[in-house]
Order: sequence, then structure tokens, then C-alpha cells
Amino acid sequence: MYSRDEFEDRMAETIWENRWKNHTAYETFIQNHMCIEGAKVYAMEHAVFANHFPRWFGSMVANCPHLKARQYMIENMYVEEVTDPEVENGHYESLVDFGVALGLDREEIYDYKGRIYTRLCLAYWDRATRAWPWTEGFAAVAGLEAARSPDVLKRGNCVPNNRSVFRPLGLPEEALAHWSAAEQADYSSGGHGDMTLKVLSEFCTTEPEQERVLEVLTETMQVRSYHFDCIGRDSLKAAGAPLDAVA
Repeated sequence: MYSRDEFEDRMAETIWENRWKNHTAYETFIQNHMCIEGAKVYAMEHAVFANHFPRWFGSMVANCPHLKARQYMIENMYVEEVTDPEVENGHYESLVDFGVALGLDREEIYDYKGRIYTRLCLAYWDRATRAWPWTEGFAAVAGLEAARSPDVLKRGNCVPNNRSVFRPLGLPEEALAHWSAAEQADYSSGGHGDMTLKVLSEFCTTEPEQERVLEVLTETMQVRSYHFDCIGRDSLKAAGAPLDAVA
């Protein structure tokens, strides 16, 4: 069995191996082919994901017997659903504002259900948080935030999804508020990415629990990489990028 520090390091390595060691087509898009039409593809799919994300925390709260862990998850939900201190109109609404600034229709974003690959990935995370023990569901969903934790990013080859990525589009600064909020919430020490590892290391107190969490982190990072790769390929297509750009 790992000590808490050892387990946090092992989780960070597992996340990095399955998310950042090899880039997806989305990283190719944002690094080499960023444009309005490609960003619209991403904005639509990510809005569907962001709309579901806090609801998964609600499922986990219902399954969690530990007050301290529930308090953290409720705080995370509050930032997502009620008030994000970094933006004026909420985390999800700021993402919708980003899409509108790209030229998308607000009601279209609200009503959109996602391409089939997005729906498949959402089904995985929905089942993880409803049917599995709370630590496993937490690893599957909060682990997505941990992919941007300092312990993961320091391993290199990571491409943060932040304001600087979208600034070349020439949008008003207020249209990029979502990305500043996400960076503040997830990337810093003590942020949601960092706290995911700390919560799991505190409440996974047996070797089988730790090993299962590592399995889930491997799986959820592979699901997320698949999701980003599909989004990236469609974004590259919308950008008119050559086919060999995704090779």
C-alpha cells in the first residue's frame, strides 16, 4: 500500500501517462490551426460536457458517507453552478458567452446534445458517478480536473487549455472570462486539480481501493483523450487543415 504522498505521485503519473504523454488531435488544433470555425466545434462539445459536469458531483455526494469529502464536492458544484468568484455570470454561462462571441447562437448552445462521441463519453461518466462507489466515481470525474494539477503539469508535454490558447482569435477579453476562471480554479496549488489527488489519498485507505482508483484514472484519461481526439479531428476539419495534421 502507498503512503499518501506516494499515492498522490502515483496518481499524477498515471494521469500524465494516459492524458499527456501522447497528444490528441485537439492539441494539434490549438497549437497549429486555431481558428474561429474550429473553435466553434470545441465550444459546442465542451458546453455539453460542462453542463453535465456538476451534476455528476451531485450523484457522488449522494453516495459519499464522509462529511469532509461532501463539503469539498459541494463547494466544487457551487463554483460550477451558482457563483464562480472569477466571473460575473457563472462558470457555464461564461462558456456559453464564449460560444456566442465565436458567432454561435445562444439557444442553439443550450439545446445542443453533442455529437455521438460526446454522448458516449458522457454516458461513461454518468454511470461511473451513479453506479460505482463514490471514490471510483470521484476518480473518474474529478480526475479530469486533476489532469491540470501542478503535480501532473510539472511532468511536461502538457498543453493547458487557458485564455492564451484562444487569444489569437481576437475576441473581446470579456469573452475569454471562462478560461481565466478555469485556470484559477484548477491549475494552482490547492485548486480543484490538486485537491482531487488530496481527497483520494485521504479516503482511499486500503491497497485494493488505491489499485482500483489507479485503474479508474487510467480508464477515464483514455476516455477523455478519445473525446479530445474526436473533437480535435472535427475542429481540424472545420479549420480546413490537411489530413496529415492529425497523423
